[in-house]
Amino acid sequence: MIELHRLNGELFWLNSDMIETIDITPDTVVRLVNGHRYVVRENCRDVRNAIVNFRREAGYSCVPFGIPLEAEDGQTR
Repeated sequence: MIELHRLNGELFWLNSDMIETIDITPDTVVRLVNGHRYVVRENCRDVRNAIVNFRREAGYSCVPFGIPLEAEDGQTR
């Protein structure tokens, strides 16, 4: 599960395995496979980084540690 914030600042946890698409409209809109849609404060890179971090911590073998995370300015960290 990843930590995200609604536009009003409300914190919620989202099952990242349910994410189908992330759109930028200019708000970040996360659409799930069940049809639910969430507009969040985080930008696309922040959502991606949260997913990668969660999957690394959970031990998913499909996310090797060699993949760098991207900062908002496009720089890797």
